[in-house]
This record gives sequence, C-alpha cells and structure tokens, in this order.
Amino acid sequence: MIKGKVLNFKRAQALSREELKERLYRKRFLVPNAVTIGSMFCGFLTTIYAATGRFEKACIAIALALLLDGLDGRVARKLNATSKFGVEFDSLSDLISFGVAPASLLYYWCFQRTADEFGVFVTFIYVICAASRLARFNIADSNLKAFTGLPTPGAAACIAALVNFAPTPHDSMVLVGLGAFISLGLAYLMVSTIEFFSVKMITVGSINSRIRILIGALIALTWYNSGIGFLVLSLGYALSGPYLAWKQRSRTQV
Repeated sequence: MIKGKVLNFKRAQALSREELKERLYRKRFLVPNAVTIGSMFCGFLTTIYAATGRFEKACIAIALALLLDGLDGRVARKLNATSKFGVEFDSLSDLISFGVAPASLLYYWCFQRTADEFGVFVTFIYVICAASRLARFNIADSNLKAFTGLPTPGAAACIAALVNFAPTPHDSMVLVGLGAFISLGLAYLMVSTIEFFSVKMITVGSINSRIRILIGALIALTWYNSGIGFLVLSLGYALSGPYLAWKQRSRTQV
C-alpha cells in the first residue's frame, strides 16, 4: 500500500516536471522578444537623453541597443524560437533604436539651436531612409555574407560615435553643415545598392595578416582614446562599402 502511494507520487512528480518543461518550451519565444524590447527601450532612452541635453548618456544608450540587437537573433536561433512576429517586432525596434533615436540625437546635438527647421527636414530624411532600408531588408532574400545598403545599426553607430567624440555642441554653421552631410550621406548609403560585408560572418581564419594588423591598431586606438577609436571604426565600416565598390569597378574596367 505504501509502495503504491510512493510510486504514484513519483509518477505525479515526473509528470509535473514534464508539464513544467513543456510550458517553459512553449514560452521560449518570450526570451528573444525580451531582448528586442530591451533594445527598443534603449532607443527610447536615447530620445529622452538627447532632448534633455545628456548626449553622452544618449550615446551609451545607442551602444547598448547595438549590443542587444546583435543578441536577439542569436538567442532566437539558439532556442529555436524564430518566428514571423519576432522578425517584424525586431524591425520595428530597429526603426526606433536606429532610425528615430539617432535622428533625434543628431537634431538636438547640432540643429536645434542654429537651424531648427532645416534640422527637422534633414533628420526626417534620415528616418525615411532608415525605414525604407528595413522594409527592403524584410522582403529581400536573406544573404548572410553581405548587406545591400548600409545596415541601420551601422548608420546609428556613426552618429553616436560622432556625438560621443564631441559631446558638447557649439552653435556654428560649420557644425550644422557637418551634421547635414553626415545625415544625408548615411541616408543615401542606407537606400543605395552598395554591398556591405556582414560583421557576423567574419572569422579569424578569413582575415588576412594586413587586416589583422589594422584591427589590432584600431583596438589599441580605441583603448587609448575611445572617442577617436569608435569614430574611426564606425566611419570605417560606413566607408568600406563605397571603397570596395570602387575597387571592384576599377578592376572590371582594367
């Protein structure tokens, strides 16, 4: 009698464990979506910090959004929790964190005091191009080796690195011109057909010795002066697409 009760209890305990595992497995989709929400929240924080003049914190918020954006896809694939909802949700999060947030940061940093209406126009073009880039990415065939057009995280990194390099703005038309050039240039690169290599596909074995030395020098520069280092890294990636396209075109013409 007692043995029967013990067996029934063990069976019930085993069933409860299986049910708990099944419930947790069904809710695995919440984990990558939570990472996406974290990235979206960082983008929202960027707009708040930029509006209140806390530009250094706004740059940190974009950096955290970049980090979380690189994690949510990996977490989803690791947990086998990829879904159409997750793809669309991630795209909307990217529009906030890498479209609206960096445009707001750039506006408050260099346009608000000197060229208000012009700054609204220029930064809104950036947002339109970021939205177009994300929409094109969603309907295009996935290519893990290269991206068509500058990815929105790369464009946002350029703006954040620029502001982080000189977080205290100055009221001058030179700064307005620089901000307009950066905003419109990044907007064009996002909607262009120029191919940019995927950072996720880079491995140590695929990098030649010259590139390794260059990467080591950039890491040392970032360690010595983070402002200059991050600016060089972000602008280097943004310019890598046009440079490789020009190099390939010059080879074909020879």
